Amino acid sequence: MTNVFSKTNFKENAPADIKRKIPQSHLDVLDGMEVIFNDDDKYGLIMRYKVPEDDRAEDFMLYPVFKDWCSGREQMSLFD
Repeated sequence: MTNVFSKTNFKENAPADIKRKIPQSHLDVLDGMEVIFNDDDKYGLIMRYKVPEDDRAEDFMLYPVFKDWCSGREQMSLFD
């Protein structure tokens, strides 16, 4: 199972101060992106994403990502 960022879960579970720091345009891009959790790490990471409306066109990274901000998604296999 793959963990993916869910903007719905983020809005329901993130502390208010964190919600205020991440703009809606970023949440729209992050929604559905894979979150990397190594072994039994408490926090996950989204390594790189871009926000199309951002004139600077720079890469962003999101850390920490809490597990309750994610939803699970089954990985598809090309060989099944």
